[in-house]
Amino acid sequence: MQKMEIAAQIFIICAITNKLNSMKKIAIFASGSGTNAENIIQYFTENEYGQVAVVLSNKIDAGVHERAKRYGVPAFSFSGADFREGTVIMRKLAEYDVDFIVLAGFLALVPPVIVNAYRENIINIHPALLPKFGGKGMYGHFVHEAVLAAKEPTTGITIHYVNERYDEGSIIFQAEFPVLPTDNVEDVERKVHELEYKHFPEVIENLCKTQCIMEQYSKRFYAVFEQATNDYHKTDDVDAPIRNIYEEKSLDFFLYLKNWIDAVQWHLEDIIRDPNIDPTSALLIKRRIDKSNQDRTDLVELIDSYFLDKYKDVNVLPGATINTESPAWAIDRLSILVLKIYHMQKEVERKDVPSEHYEACKRKLDVLFEQKKDLSAALDQLLDDIGSGRKYMKVYKQMKMYNDPSLNPVLYGKK
Repeated sequence: MQKMEIAAQIFIICAITNKLNSMKKIAIFASGSGTNAENIIQYFTENEYGQVAVVLSNKIDAGVHERAKRYGVPAFSFSGADFREGTVIMRKLAEYDVDFIVLAGFLALVPPVIVNAYRENIINIHPALLPKFGGKGMYGHFVHEAVLAAKEPTTGITIHYVNERYDEGSIIFQAEFPVLPTDNVEDVERKVHELEYKHFPEVIENLCKTQCIMEQYSKRFYAVFEQATNDYHKTDDVDAPIRNIYEEKSLDFFLYLKNWIDAVQWHLEDIIRDPNIDPTSALLIKRRIDKSNQDRTDLVELIDSYFLDKYKDVNVLPGATINTESPAWAIDRLSILVLKIYHMQKEVERKDVPSEHYEACKRKLDVLFEQKKDLSAALDQLLDDIGSGRKYMKVYKQMKMYNDPSLNPVLYGKK
């Protein structure tokens, strides 16, 4: 079967079996009456992807407090000094386990401490088509007055990520309508609100959904690799037959197979380092390792073909960048990491070693778990970026020249 045909099967199976494992906790920041905030709270009252956990405002008398309480959502206010310093706000966000921040009519500039902690997880809605009519002081009727004064043929809304500057984060979504010659500020404001109420909750939902799916990817990959590692070590035999427990030609099937190959190669590398090994046996093992490397590469390229197919219709955003490695090569590193954690855990559990050995291995195991956290987050972020168009992917298939008789000078020189 051709690789892309297999990739198509993987895509279908994943689409059917993928389950979301958690919903996102949303914090809404608002400065005014809170009509947008109320609309979002209503939308997420019974939603499988997200829920509004808390509302925060820089004004103690803002109408958003009453609207939030009407729906049983906790609402708090904070001082400008607390907001700029950030510690109080970060504690409140941690208290409500917030994953995602939505600015809904919030006028203050978000300080770097919050932007950095929630980068790519803070969004804002602006009542015009950025990059026009943005920046400090451009909010509400001031924006609409500027649009009319400039005789713009269209206006609308922009939903964008938040960075350290007003209205300059990457654009996620825009919707527009024509500005009629008879329109006044109130007319424009009403039409803008209609677009806000319609699209803002939907965009938030899609972002939450994407994050849930992406987060499940690394957890799912790790679980399959862990299963394969544990199954291999039931016999700990490099010649044991593979008993792949997953549906044939599914994504999990290929992930399991990949980790099994990694586990076998791990132990072949141990065996070949025996100082008393017979040279003939060592050569046979070396050639077996070479074949294993090629099998591993083929599987990585197969898995990448799945992601190429999955994201083929994504609208790549202007300024999108390419990553230093493709998703499947990051997944490959996760597979190796599972094996490292397994074997370091075994070293920690040994009873025949001095305390110094235990302490050293325990420190290494802690580092490996930290690496697991970081690698999983980076992998999920990469897939999220590709799925959102902020990054694009290419796959440069490896050309192992030593495997090709027409490119290896030792082999073609003998002809």
